[in-house]
Amino acid sequence: MKQEFHVTPPNAPDSLSRSGERELGAIVSDMWVNAEKLLRQELELGLAELSLRADKLKQGLLSAAIAGAFLFAGVLTLLATVVLGLSKVMEPWLAALIVGSVVSGVGVTLLLRGEHKVEQATTPDEHLHRTTRAMKEAIK
Repeated sequence: MKQEFHVTPPNAPDSLSRSGERELGAIVSDMWVNAEKLLRQELELGLAELSLRADKLKQGLLSAAIAGAFLFAGVLTLLATVVLGLSKVMEPWLAALIVGSVVSGVGVTLLLRGEHKVEQATTPDEHLHRTTRAMKEAIK
């Protein structure tokens, strides 16, 4: 985005003192207006960048979800293949029971590990709380 600054020309009649220089009030007023415009433009730019990143994130998540669905279908097919292979040496129901038990055990183990990691990640950080409290006190 192009940033524009409007400065009142030094020869503007309403902001000139008797010596021909701009009054301090006019300079401060112009600085305030320009700072406000700059801040608004920076906020608009930041929002546009966030929107672009959000769109890219959506596209990436959609691709990952589709890939995950195909991967899941592939794993199910491989598990069915293992069951069919084991059914050549034992009863088919027993082969399915063994494969299902092993896969369920792996799933439960991964679930418990993930749950533990989530608990660690969401446990409040005491350092963060101290910093936040100190900032609140400094603002008062």
